[in-house]
Amino acid sequence: MKKIIVIGLCLAMCHTADAAVEWKLKKEAGQLKVYTASTENSGNKSVWVQCTVMGTFSEVIAALFDVDRQKEWVFNDKYSKLLKRVQPNELIYYSEVSVPWPCTNRDFIAHLKVTQPSPGVVMIASHAEPEYVPQKEGIVRVKSSTAQWTMTALGNGKIKIDYVVQFDPGGDVPPWLTNMFVTKGPYETFEQLQKRIDLPAYKAAHFDFIKE
Repeated sequence: MKKIIVIGLCLAMCHTADAAVEWKLKKEAGQLKVYTASTENSGNKSVWVQCTVMGTFSEVIAALFDVDRQKEWVFNDKYSKLLKRVQPNELIYYSEVSVPWPCTNRDFIAHLKVTQPSPGVVMIASHAEPEYVPQKEGIVRVKSSTAQWTMTALGNGKIKIDYVVQFDPGGDVPPWLTNMFVTKGPYETFEQLQKRIDLPAYKAAHFDFIKE
C-alpha cells in the first residue's frame, strides 16, 4: 500500500502540468507540443514539452546518458562533459550553452537520476548543483534549475514523454532570449531526440535498473 501511495504522489506531482498551472500552447507539430506557464514568485517561465517517440525506455536513457555527444542534438549546447557516474542510474554532468551576442554564455551542472515507479513508467529527475565545480570567468552560472521527465509506455513501441522544467538563466535576460530558451530551444531539442534514439549506438540498449 505504501508503494502504491508513493507512485500515486509521484505521478500527481508530474502531472501538475495538467491541472494546477495555466499552460499555454506555444508551438505544435504532429505529436510534439511545447507549452509555457508563468512561474509563481518569479519572472521566469516554466516549460512543458509533450511528445511521442518510437523506441524503448533504455534507448531514450542511453541517448540522454551519452552526455559528451549532447552538442550534436541539444539546442545551442556548446560543450558537455560527464563529471561523475554516481551509480548506474544516476550521474552529474557539466554543460555550457551558447548564447548569441551581446549576451553571455550560460553553464550549469545537472544532477540526474532515473527511477521506475511502475513497470510502464520511468521518471528522470534533474536539479542544478551550481557549486559542484568552480565558476568559469566570462560565463554566467545557472544556479537554479529543476526538471522532471515522465516516460509512459503506450504499447507497440511507442513512448509518451512529458518533460517539465523550471530554471533561472541568471543575469539580465532580454525577452527575445527568454523566448529562445522556453520555446525554440525545447522544441528543436525534442525534435532531434525523436530522431536520435534511432541511431545504431542506442538501438537495443539495456539497463539492469529498467524493466521494459
